Amino acid sequence: MSEPILVVRGLRAAAGDHLLLNTVDLDLRPGTVLAVIGESGSGKTTLGLALQGESLPGVALSGSVRLHDTELLGCTDAQRRRVRAGKTAVLPQHPAGVLNPMRRVGTVLRELAALRHADRRTRDHAVRDAMTAAQLNPEAGLQRRYPHQLSGGQQQRFALAQALITQPGIVVLDEPTTGADTITTSETADMLAALAANGTALVLLTHDLALTRRIAHHTLVLHGGRIVEHGTATRSLPAPTHAHIRKLPAAERHLSANADVTRAGPEPVLRVDNIGRRAKNGTPLISGVDLTVHSGWCAAIIGRSGAGKTTLARCLAGLTRPDTGRILLGDVELAPTARRRPREHRRHVQYIHQDNRAAFDTRSPVVHQVARTAELLRGLSRPDALREAGDALATLGLESAHTLRRPSGLSGGQLQRAALARALLARPSVLICDEITSSQDVVNQSDLLRVLATVKATCHTSIVLISHDFTAVSALADEVHLMQGGRLVESTTPRELFNAPRSELASNLVAADRKLRRGQHVTDG
Repeated sequence: MSEPILVVRGLRAAAGDHLLLNTVDLDLRPGTVLAVIGESGSGKTTLGLALQGESLPGVALSGSVRLHDTELLGCTDAQRRRVRAGKTAVLPQHPAGVLNPMRRVGTVLRELAALRHADRRTRDHAVRDAMTAAQLNPEAGLQRRYPHQLSGGQQQRFALAQALITQPGIVVLDEPTTGADTITTSETADMLAALAANGTALVLLTHDLALTRRIAHHTLVLHGGRIVEHGTATRSLPAPTHAHIRKLPAAERHLSANADVTRAGPEPVLRVDNIGRRAKNGTPLISGVDLTVHSGWCAAIIGRSGAGKTTLARCLAGLTRPDTGRILLGDVELAPTARRRPREHRRHVQYIHQDNRAAFDTRSPVVHQVARTAELLRGLSRPDALREAGDALATLGLESAHTLRRPSGLSGGQLQRAALARALLARPSVLICDEITSSQDVVNQSDLLRVLATVKATCHTSIVLISHDFTAVSALADEVHLMQGGRLVESTTPRELFNAPRSELASNLVAADRKLRRGQHVTDG
């Protein structure tokens, strides 16, 4: 057995009196895939940073983190960068955070390649190899784009290409499949398995149990900052010893149960007529989109990354102005932008962003921001709004101790649930959810989908579900629309989609999802 390249002993992380990580020990060897799983707020992202010798502001680390026998804790920033240069890399949960919005992505890749390669030809080869490894076509012209001109999936892959271009021995990946369609997720799993087979050690911070089963050699489960399960082979999860971890398979089974019951369509509440939107260079982002959303129904929109799903969602919410077409709420045409919509229209159409962290003000406590929705859109007093906000957040599993913090004090999954609570406080007629389950562990995902199903059934709220998560589609959707090249190309039901897909796109998406769910596992040689 090879010697470990990263050794962690007695690692602790504390924010004041609050312990984020408590006495973590682990060894990481070349070619090993270590999956770190656990509920939102369990300490996964804190651990991922600590493995680099880093922490968020206000968080103190103690213990030992040794990379190739060099201690990372206690180093200056400059010393730590020298030790890690070319040896470790990180893919963060939100790739936009590592992509420079003012620079073309290809230019940044070439500059990173220059850290290891002196001549231009070798640098160009390194860029091509990194893009290919990250499943980007070097010939597609994407290198000339700025980050905002890329889809969420393309941003994720360029961030991965940046991480891989120096050929590091260790890559820490925080939710690497967030926002990815099933085909891309399956391809990412294959690509990560190939990296590990070539000797790269991977630390996978994830809620995705299917991905974990597929590629992980070892699994570490965090709960409240402690390691509560640690062993080889994720197939041991059905018989865990810790009470919290016993919830995971049960929640996964609940999510997999498809209650697809065909119902007669109720009256339309939102209608989209020939909506189109072009990029600044004239490229169509969406075109000729017609969609009817019925009262109390869930219309799911699925497709590959870059198909135009988020652009459509932002047009419905008034955050992106369509170039053509119109949107009607009942019989009333909505203004093309939210700024021009009256308060009542803004209340009735609520949007939950895919990037939940960017959707919150960094300076204000989360519970105050959630309450503000009820104050502004429903005219509630401050005390009443705070009371409703606390109740809504508690329903979604967020304690007051968490929600009194600023957004930086919450995990991505906790902020995602807070964003849902904020939208629900408006009491909308239409709820637009862009990848609403992407940051959730299976237990919280199950609870979140139950809340949405209850809102749909009891309040007759309509849901537009933009998702790559077929589990969420199966649990919530009454109808499914497939998007490709900026157009809605097929409409079906969840049952027909999963049991008898009609198009090649649908068949490929379903096949990729099933490949992941089968839990094909890379054995530890």
